[in-house]
Amino acid sequence: MTRTLAVSANNDIFVGPDGALAIATAREAVLHCCAQAAKTQLGEMIYAVDQGLPNFEAVWNGAPNTSLFEAYLRRTLQDVPDVTGVDSVTIDATGGALTYIATIKTIYGPGAINGSV
Repeated sequence: MTRTLAVSANNDIFVGPDGALAIATAREAVLHCCAQAAKTQLGEMIYAVDQGLPNFEAVWNGAPNTSLFEAYLRRTLQDVPDVTGVDSVTIDATGGALTYIATIKTIYGPGAINGSV
């Protein structure tokens, strides 16, 4: 079963009711992993500099290229363990921010993540 540290709405780890770090399991864990993967910038991880989303090229360098961002986001999400597919990605690039909602299939059932760049 997939397990990872749970994070709050502010993306902070937290202590659960048992007094230990909160752990997410199954579908919740896979969705947490997807959300973290979607936040990772290309070159940011010192031991895996070839992983992450190339937000500079797709979003911040001139006008946002939403189709390029969507392609990278789909590939990144598909590479998360226990993800079986990405059903849809909706991107909104208005108001000076790029936001997304992704509907994901996991071995534990469907779920969704959202975020902004």
